[in-house]
Parts: sequence; C-alpha cells; structure tokens
Amino acid sequence: MQKIRPFIGSKKFYRDALKVMIPVTVQQLINTLFNMVDNLMVGSLDVNGLAMSAVTVANRPYTIFWGIFFGMSGAAGLMISQYFGAKDEKTCQGLFALQTVVGSVVALLVGLVLAFFPEQVMRIFVSDPRTVELGVKYLRIIWISYIPTALSNVFVYSTRAVGQNKVCMLVSMIAMGTNALCNYVLIFGHLGFPAMGVEGAAIGTLIARVVEMCIYIVLLSRKRTIFTMNMTQMLRLTAGQIKTFVTRAIPLIFNEVLWTLGNNIFFWSYARISEASLPALTIGEQLAMIAYAMSMGTASAVAVLVGAELGANRFDQAKANCKKLLSLVVCIGLVCVVVCCAFGIILPNLFGITQQLRTLAMQITFVMGVFAPMNFVYSFCFFCLRAGGDTRNAMLLDSGYMWVLPVPAAMLMAFFLPGRIALPLAVLVIQFLNTAKSFPALMILRKGTWVRNITEKA
Repeated sequence: MQKIRPFIGSKKFYRDALKVMIPVTVQQLINTLFNMVDNLMVGSLDVNGLAMSAVTVANRPYTIFWGIFFGMSGAAGLMISQYFGAKDEKTCQGLFALQTVVGSVVALLVGLVLAFFPEQVMRIFVSDPRTVELGVKYLRIIWISYIPTALSNVFVYSTRAVGQNKVCMLVSMIAMGTNALCNYVLIFGHLGFPAMGVEGAAIGTLIARVVEMCIYIVLLSRKRTIFTMNMTQMLRLTAGQIKTFVTRAIPLIFNEVLWTLGNNIFFWSYARISEASLPALTIGEQLAMIAYAMSMGTASAVAVLVGAELGANRFDQAKANCKKLLSLVVCIGLVCVVVCCAFGIILPNLFGITQQLRTLAMQITFVMGVFAPMNFVYSFCFFCLRAGGDTRNAMLLDSGYMWVLPVPAAMLMAFFLPGRIALPLAVLVIQFLNTAKSFPALMILRKGTWVRNITEKA
C-alpha cells in the first residue's frame, strides 16, 4: 500500500487535473469529429471509397506541416508554461509573437509546395489515376487553409500551456458546425449551390478554418487572454531566451518531422500492401484519433501541473504531480479501449462503402483500441520529458526508436508482402512495435533527470 499511495491524488488534485484536461480533450474530440464529418460525407460519394482515399492521401502532407509546427509550439509551450509559473507574462507574449511569425512562414512554404506540385504529392502514396485526380482537386484548394490553421494553432497551444482551455473548446465547436454545414451544402449541392464533391469538402474546410482564425484574432484584439496581437514583443526577447527557444525547438522539430515521416511511411506501406483497403484504414485511423484526443488532454495537464511547478522551482511537487497523473492516465487509457471498440462496431456502418471495407475497418479499429493504454502511458512520459526540457531523451524515444524498429518492419512488409498479408495484421505488427517503447520511457521518467527549471538558463 505504501508503494501505491504516491500514485493516488486527493479529490482536489483530480478535480484540478480534469478541469484542465476536459476542455482540451473535448476540443480535440471536436477536431476529430471535424475530420469524421469530412470523411462521412466524402465517403458517401462512391461505394469503393475512392473519394475518401483521395482526401485522406491529400491530407498526408498536413502531417509534415503539423510535425514542424508541433515541434516549434512544443518548445514555445514548455517555455511559456514555465515562465507563466515564474509570473513573467511579457516573455510569454514574446514567445507567442515569435511562434506566430515563424508558424505563418512555415505554413506558406508548405502550402506553396502543395499548390505547385499536387499531382507529384499524390503519386508518392497512390497510383490509381482516379484517386490521384480527385486528390489534386482537393489539394489545389486546401493548401490555402494551412495559413489560418497555423495562426489558430499558435493561440490554441499557447493558451493550453497556461491552462486556459475553455475558449478554444467553444471556438472548435463553432468551427465544426461551420464545416459540417458548408460540407453538406457544397459536397452534395444544397441551397442552390452546385454539387462539388471533394472540391466542396476542401472549400468547406477552408471556410471553417478562416472562421476559426477570425474568432481568435478578435479575442486577441480584445485582450481576453494574457496574449495579444502585439507582435513587437518578439523583439524584446533576450538573446538567452531566443537561444533557449532555438535549442529546444530544433530537436523537437527534428523529432516531429522524423516522427511524421515515419507515420507517412507506415501509410505508404499500408497502401502498397492493399491500396484498395485505404478507406478502411481511414476509418480506423479516425477512431484512433479519439485516443489521441484524450491523450492531448493529458499533455495540457502536464504543462499546468508539472511544467508550471518546474518553472516555480517546486521540483518535489512536480514529481509528486507526475506520479498522480500517471495513475489517472492509465485509467483513462483503459476507458479508451472500451470507447474505441464500441465506436469500431458502430461507425463503419455509417459509411457508404462495401461490407468488406466495413469489416476491415472494424478489425483495424479493434487493433488500435487495444493498444490505447500503452500509447497513453508513452505520451504521458514524452510530455513530462518535454516539460522539463529533456528533448534529447524525448527524441531518442520518439523518432529514434521509430526508425530503428517499426519503420524498417513496415518497409519490409511493403516490399515483400503486398497482397500476402492482411492489412489488419500489418497494423497489429506496427502497433505492437510502436507501443513497446513505453517501457524504456517509464524507466527514464523514473530516473528524474528531466526535472529542471529551464527559465533560469535564459
């Protein structure tokens, strides 16, 4: 009992943790529904799921953009959470401004690649001419949405770092409603608009992202958070603070790029194993995003209950909060297994695809759901390491491990087993290899080398 007690928190602790986690989790679930709405409507355009496959493949480059952005915002977020704990709001605003500028540039560069080379991007993953054609139509519109998405995400990740999450949840609900309405009107041609198919889906998403960005700009202009639209605060960051940001951001960006490239290799491998099964994989991945949404709530709790304590030099409290959060994470992961499996039975039947694809989607969902608790534990360890600025171990565990075992395994299956291995079995192999890193992650977390205040070095 003495060994278990440190992992059990008070009612107040769990109340405070859930107060931070629930809005973030709901917001991420809304974003997941955002994508599901797209896929449900696009998936009803043909029984073989060609349109859905096209949209899924066209959105793969977004994961690269998101990886770069997540690495940058991760570095800024860990600094913001610690400076917020140290009650230095001016530096928090400077870091917010720096992210806004850098994020906008990255979004523009990635977007221009998609605008000028859409067909080449599609052919990296698929060869079917109709799928490529539909994907090109989608890409020629959706690339514009990368810029408002970048600006919105700076707001989201920065406010998460200081525990202000409710506003983002409400804005996401508005954006999802806008997306659903625009998709319904533009994909199928209602209210006097022509039926535009995948192009309608792209325009609907673009409109929703612009609406989302505009709301955040209004909130910043009215100073509803500690952040504002004052970009000149970026110039007031000290050389030491910028150096800390760069030294933290580069490993995280490098890690996230490698990680997203690895995930794209998984997708490429699955496409080689069975390109016709990609609609089933899309449905399975959408349901796996439910687990991801819940794990992002954990990340926010780590930023507030661990990162802020580190910034205030309360190291013992940070470690104590870490142990209590770990037990909560395990419980949520177990609940997630049930949720994913239940949705795995229901959701595939909502898509207008063949029964064979529905069965494959259900099998893939079950595989991903079973591994949810281990993924939760690993994500928690990763966010704790990142909160303390231990980017080296975070990178070795995350992308380093991925490229040593899961990526080579995926490539071997892609080259030697196309048409000879069922897609759910291939997903099982990758999931098993990926989640095995939870054990070394827990060992590093237990050592406590990540417990440090990075604000003192700036």
